[in-house]
Amino acid sequence: MTTPSSSCCGNQLPAGFQFIQHSPLPELNVSLIQFCHPQTGARFVHIDSADPNNLFAVAFRTPPSDSTGIAHILEHTVLCGSQRFPVRDPFFTMLKRSLNTFMNAFTAGDWTCYPFSSQNRKDFDNLLDVYLDAAFFPLLREQDFRQEGHRLEFAQPDDPTSPLTFKGVVYNEMKGAMADPASLLSRRMTRHLYPTTCYHHNSGGEPADIPDLSWEQLKAFHAEFYHPGNACFFSYGTFPLADQLQRIEERVLRHFAPRTIDSDVPPEKRLSQPIRAVETFPLDAEEETAGKSMVHLAWLTNDISDSYERLAMTLLSQLLLGNPAAPLYKALLDSGLGKNLTPGCGYHDDYRTTCFAVGLQGTEPEQHQAIEQCILGTLERLAQEGFRPERIDAAIHRLELANREVTGDSYPYSINLLFRLLGPWLHCDDPLSALQLEEPIQRLRREVAQGDFFEQRIRNWLLTNPHRLSLCLKPDKEQQARELRLEQKQLEQLQAALSSEQKQQLIDQARALQHSQEQAEDLSCLPDLELTDIDRKEPVTTSETHHLDTEEVELFIQPTNGLSYINLFLPCDHLDEDLLNEVPLFCSLLTQVGAAGESYIETMQRMEATTGGIRCSSEILDDIDDLDRYRPWIRLKGKALCRNITPLCQLLGDFSTSADFSDLGRLATVIGQLKSSWENAIPGSGHSYAARAAAALLTPAARQREQWSGFSQLKHVKQAAALSPSELAPLAEKLQRIAQQIFCRNRLKVALTCESEQAQEGLRALGTLLQRLAVSHPGISRQTNPFMPTDGRLGWVSSLPVAYVTRSFRTVPYSHPDAAALKVLAALLRANFLHREIREKGGAYGGMASSSSESGIFALLSYRDPHVSRTVNVYDQCLKWVLKGDFSDKEIKEAILSVFSSHDRPNSPAGRAAVEFANQLQGLDHARRQQYRERLLAVTRSQLVEAARTYLIETEQPRPISILAGEELLQQGQRENELLKELKIERI
Repeated sequence: MTTPSSSCCGNQLPAGFQFIQHSPLPELNVSLIQFCHPQTGARFVHIDSADPNNLFAVAFRTPPSDSTGIAHILEHTVLCGSQRFPVRDPFFTMLKRSLNTFMNAFTAGDWTCYPFSSQNRKDFDNLLDVYLDAAFFPLLREQDFRQEGHRLEFAQPDDPTSPLTFKGVVYNEMKGAMADPASLLSRRMTRHLYPTTCYHHNSGGEPADIPDLSWEQLKAFHAEFYHPGNACFFSYGTFPLADQLQRIEERVLRHFAPRTIDSDVPPEKRLSQPIRAVETFPLDAEEETAGKSMVHLAWLTNDISDSYERLAMTLLSQLLLGNPAAPLYKALLDSGLGKNLTPGCGYHDDYRTTCFAVGLQGTEPEQHQAIEQCILGTLERLAQEGFRPERIDAAIHRLELANREVTGDSYPYSINLLFRLLGPWLHCDDPLSALQLEEPIQRLRREVAQGDFFEQRIRNWLLTNPHRLSLCLKPDKEQQARELRLEQKQLEQLQAALSSEQKQQLIDQARALQHSQEQAEDLSCLPDLELTDIDRKEPVTTSETHHLDTEEVELFIQPTNGLSYINLFLPCDHLDEDLLNEVPLFCSLLTQVGAAGESYIETMQRMEATTGGIRCSSEILDDIDDLDRYRPWIRLKGKALCRNITPLCQLLGDFSTSADFSDLGRLATVIGQLKSSWENAIPGSGHSYAARAAAALLTPAARQREQWSGFSQLKHVKQAAALSPSELAPLAEKLQRIAQQIFCRNRLKVALTCESEQAQEGLRALGTLLQRLAVSHPGISRQTNPFMPTDGRLGWVSSLPVAYVTRSFRTVPYSHPDAAALKVLAALLRANFLHREIREKGGAYGGMASSSSESGIFALLSYRDPHVSRTVNVYDQCLKWVLKGDFSDKEIKEAILSVFSSHDRPNSPAGRAAVEFANQLQGLDHARRQQYRERLLAVTRSQLVEAARTYLIETEQPRPISILAGEELLQQGQRENELLKELKIERI
């Protein structure tokens, strides 16, 4: 980052605000300003930065007293209309009439936060008005509560003889979340570790408890906690602070009187002895329970107010678990008691009283005690032996690098800063310590040099600390059926007790909600943008081509805050045919084994001491002119502080020239970890996996993508994980062959990203790296068999009580004139049909459409969906709706705005360079991107209708369906929908 845009001082604040402190943070190239509003008690932090991606957020302490999900449902419901904007859904309406770079809301265990970001000043002010009114003056209508939270409704809403059902967006969202073992583990850990504070409860909501929440309770919760005196306002970026504060004063603060709010979260009461607990998660009846359990140990540690102890515990966690060579990490995997660390291992400093957790997954309940003994025994040894100075230096190095790095590819960088400071700020009015690390690290180095620093903390917080939980989470094949029976019994009892008047009331409520969802609204009260607010020019990311001997290096000068990034792209379309399917395993294993004659432990330690990490991944770059062509790549990337660019290149060279796959035990361990990671990922990304499977039937690139990162690869990893170490010898030989065939100097493409001052040193280090690589014959791209798109009806069985329903279509490549219309069409369908029909009416967490212009795949998707057949029918209905052209010019404009909101979303400095480098490899130059941009801006109604007709409706191309769900939902879909009769069902 460059230096902040200005220095904000107290005399710049409008009347009514009181300046507290101005704190330069030179290591982040920003300044933090604290102030308050004495009349209401509101607290403010502004981070002054030169980043043009400005952010605003308001957060409230919202500690729940039960598991009805009150804070979570309120988060949803406040965004459903407010006093100044009394429309049904201002949040989702603004998503489509904004150039936001981020819009969302979050519910944590003790707070609720509403952030948004934008680079456009007019858009920022629009969103500020909507967010402020939503948070402080929501309508909280009962029908919105029933839509977003929960409601009783007959299966056939007008037929009181049909079964009674529970519906609601949050209800279905949490049914999906609580069937996910990784999510459940965290919820069950806090339930036992925090017996007397709000973390004991599930702030998201337990599905069995959500129906106990009343509308009156929801309104009372808002009245209690959504007051400026309980609020923390946060802003970041370059837009004038005084203007924002004046708007907040006028819109909100002047309407409130001071009031005492009892939202403090007290420190957790300390247990006098450790506790053990066993919990269960649902598993499909046909799955094996072996290797599905998790054992998790957790300790209550220091108070969040002790910033120095937070730093010490963060570093201790890195020392214990920071990489596979870290002693506790290694001891657990070497024990053979499980396959991978449990999700959520490490130090958690976002609770009022912090905690540390560690454990193993892929184990058996019978290993509970052995895993506990392994953890405690390893800690006992470390409390005696301590850590070598170089290990401590490496952990501090990693912390300094993480603090300095400017991220922002997944979330805006400002969100990262906000979440770092939010816990200490909310609980102890300390927003600064989480960002101000230089002096505390100097103090820590001095105290570590005196000895017994980390050893004492192991003893005090872990070994002799009686507030310890030992939790086993094990699978239960009968749990899903049991929970369903209990739910059905409850519904049957409720239905039997309904009077005629009550039945009619439910019918009337369902009709009223449906009428509200379907009626056309006057949205003129909401602020808007015009297409003229979109920059007509495609952003440019510049680079320079440097020649190092016979090789080219693309140099990107970016404000990286003292870090250097290297990207090596290696084509793999020439690989022997029997090797291609092993590429993802090769990428996962390459940086997890030893190299240059060192063991993997020595290599990991060297990597931690000198770099911010080295990663290898498989990449598919689609041909922008032809859907039947693509190029597969292996990408090796690394980052380091600029002073460590030479050691980074040394390590990259070691992995490229002498990676050692001969340690079969190590391969078995890492493959077991991969299997666990894959299984953990699917419940949260089920729509992506289902859509990938459907797309694989349509283009060769999508087929390769699914084989490398879809259900096919999961199956392959599972098969490899079932092998003994000795049985992995053929795989090890294949991995060694891949390395020999791809790491050739004359094949790879190289990019360096850094600041200008470090460019020459970086190029010198890269030159040395390239000289180490062999030169070989360029090779011949492997000829693939001719591809023929095919239709399919795919069903994937999982232990989920909800579904992910997808339908995919083959369209056109990026360069085709219709690609832009298809992109806008997806946004139009998502905002104006699918959201209403699948989320609002159907109760799914999400209803979406996407059009990937690069891959030429159009997809309709649902997320955590209680329906299968209904959603498939909705997909047909949405296409008929488009064909009628029954949408306004304003809706077309909003769809274009929505597309550009995503299209122009900024990346981190390193991310910008990486995207541009991939564009160069793909032939996607600036002129073509500018042409595509102009086509997006010029999309018309007739183009949208014709694109839908040509590629989605009257096409001769197959239109495969792929659904991930529980077996009962899939079978129900087969019974109810003719399109699903031939569903080919497979267990994942």
